Amino acid sequence: MFKSGFAAIIGKPNVGKSTLLNLLIGEKIAIVSHKPQATRKSVRGILSGEDYQIIFMDTPGIHKSSKKLNEVIIRYINEALDDFDVAIVITDNKGESDEIIEEYLNKIKQKNKKSILIINKIDLMDRNRIEKIKNKFKEFADFDKIIEISLTGDANAKEKILNAILDLLEEGPAYYDKDIISTETERFIISEIIREKIMNLTAQELPYHAAVVVDQMKYRDEKDMYYIKANIIVERKTHKMIIIGKNGSLIKEIGKQARMDIEHFIDKKVFLELWVKIRENWTKKEGAIKELINPRY
Repeated sequence: MFKSGFAAIIGKPNVGKSTLLNLLIGEKIAIVSHKPQATRKSVRGILSGEDYQIIFMDTPGIHKSSKKLNEVIIRYINEALDDFDVAIVITDNKGESDEIIEEYLNKIKQKNKKSILIINKIDLMDRNRIEKIKNKFKEFADFDKIIEISLTGDANAKEKILNAILDLLEEGPAYYDKDIISTETERFIISEIIREKIMNLTAQELPYHAAVVVDQMKYRDEKDMYYIKANIIVERKTHKMIIIGKNGSLIKEIGKQARMDIEHFIDKKVFLELWVKIRENWTKKEGAIKELINPRY
């Protein structure tokens, strides 16, 4: 019997949603950062086996905010929740919830869909803490399975979670060819890799005012490498100067780290050219937000 379905990954910022997606798919298609709210849109990853296909939706971290950027992000979460077969709710040692995540847990319950609760980072807590978090989340949803795990510390994490998902999926068709691992374009994934480096190498609020758009991507036969030009979009001149760094030191480091990951992703040598451009108040304008965080190439 061939099983298939859509799995929505839901949780507060910085609990390990993108780490989980990358672990299951086996490739970096969602950015991972120690800063919260790294993911800005629902990234679809596709895992295909001999007798199954799972389409994962990595939603942005849920948090309350009146900012225009966050309003658009919440819409992406709602879209993901309109079309899923299994909800994977993930939390960590903090066990945080608020009225927003409780609302989404209630939606899962109302839809009467299958659900899994993953309690991540169990290496950072004792048994009493784990039970407290588990009971807290069980107040709002009837989970079919509960997994206590450390995504980065358990060598069998992928197998345990995959088996739990497959137990809950019904028989269904393959929606995509086996060799497709994401519905996102190469350019989008590359832009996210660059943004990940910006998030990890810059401080405070700057990463949330930066977007990355791949402007050009050309393969050069004579050099057997890709030439990639990307624009880093920021809101103010001060942001631009921070990203460039003293004598261009920071943007060089961003480019160096991004190039290494991009080469691993596309399995080719890469010449990466980065430019920093100012687009004032783009995070406050819905048209600009949609254009920059959800580009169509």
